Amino acid sequence: MIERFLHGLQEKMEDPDVYEPMIVVVPGDLDPFDRHYRFSIHIDAELRLAGLGCSVGGGTLYRGVDEDEDEDGEDEIVSCILDVDATDVEGARALIRLHMPELGAPAGTLVQYGDYEDRFDGERWHLGEPRSIEEI
Repeated sequence: MIERFLHGLQEKMEDPDVYEPMIVVVPGDLDPFDRHYRFSIHIDAELRLAGLGCSVGGGTLYRGVDEDEDEDGEDEIVSCILDVDATDVEGARALIRLHMPELGAPAGTLVQYGDYEDRFDGERWHLGEPRSIEEI
């Protein structure tokens, strides 16, 4: 019965063979499961439905992994990362900029692509700025 609603969606569920890598950086200490259910699944679904790519996972950015640990003996979590494989970078950027604030992205959220990034200040996006984080 449900198959009648899925016509045409099977190809959208496959990861693209040709894509440009992008990274969405969300500042703060966010649990990987929270990152996944709060941001990743929604961004992935929207990118796939629009034919702009997919969100293929993510990670956590720590400060001080190779340096001295903080006073509690743990590394500080700086941000979480969403990996995006974009088949259309401009379209994916626009879609991500639309949906991340709706999903509760905090000020300081970055959409990184190539040598540039779009930065959310909590109210508006600043587009095409040089990357503020060079290596993730």
